[in-house]
Amino acid sequence: MSVTPLKIRFGKLLKDCLKNTDYRQNDLAARLQVTGSAVSQMMHGKIVPNQQQLDAICEMLALDRAKVFELNSMLSRIRTGAENMLSPFNQTLFALRCQRGLSLQQLSNLSGVSVEHLRVFETCFEAYPTLDEVNRIAPILDCSPAALLQSAGVGGLNPSLIAGLDGGEELEAMEYHAPYHAERQIPLLQLTDLDRYDGTGPFGDYANRHALKVLDYEQFPEETLAAIHASGRDLTLGIPGTITLILGERSQTAGRGTYLCRSVSGRYSLQEERSNGRRKEYRIAGTRKLCEEIAWQLPVFEISLRPGKSEARPRKSEVQPEAEEQE
Repeated sequence: MSVTPLKIRFGKLLKDCLKNTDYRQNDLAARLQVTGSAVSQMMHGKIVPNQQQLDAICEMLALDRAKVFELNSMLSRIRTGAENMLSPFNQTLFALRCQRGLSLQQLSNLSGVSVEHLRVFETCFEAYPTLDEVNRIAPILDCSPAALLQSAGVGGLNPSLIAGLDGGEELEAMEYHAPYHAERQIPLLQLTDLDRYDGTGPFGDYANRHALKVLDYEQFPEETLAAIHASGRDLTLGIPGTITLILGERSQTAGRGTYLCRSVSGRYSLQEERSNGRRKEYRIAGTRKLCEEIAWQLPVFEISLRPGKSEARPRKSEVQPEAEEQE
């Protein structure tokens, strides 16, 4: 296996991570069940660990999420044949994205810049974005547009251009009139994506981190946070089809509104708050009312239903002969 600049950088990163702990190379070799020479070759970029070994290394060194994400991404690039060093801008953009814990698709959804362009910005040595693109990407990565380019060593920025990147009026006008700017985009999640939400942090931040798709619609209220796809059965409604819920920060009507609720047992439901303060759960008529403690609730602005055909269950007479044959 040939030594490449990318493998050398990968090995140096592993070595730096090891230096920040109380472990030695022999300890790492014992954990991976390899020789000390093999670990030394990893640190010098001559060989690379497999995915299982890298997972064990990250666990042993107790690396943070950003470092684990960076190591896994580098290993993936090495496995696909990448071997060249990256430019300062490539490395800066990649490092900032790792710190935020965002995938390329998530960064694309939030910034409006295509995944293909973002991938080029991280892998092509001579690539860097246009002023409009950097003005979209920088806020998502929690840095200023000027700082993103200057810290990455991208030259050719004169003082007037830097002033424009820091908030000039002309650049702001370009942002709103860019052809692919999605001013009213909101993250789209599946109902199961909310299983890890505990209700303590801002839901908008959680939705932006976990959404892989977005919805683009001009009539969303300003308080809209996310859209949720769910089935009627997931919400105990017994409706065959897909339900889309538009969630917001607050109820549109004071004292009365609809909420997506999750109980402490993990059951999802839609509930309406009456003017007298009582709650009514949307459920199948005739079913027993379940009074469960609510873990968290989110206001629902809009509900849309796309009916679907439910799968027919096999009749008992159809499955009985097969059971007899098995006997």
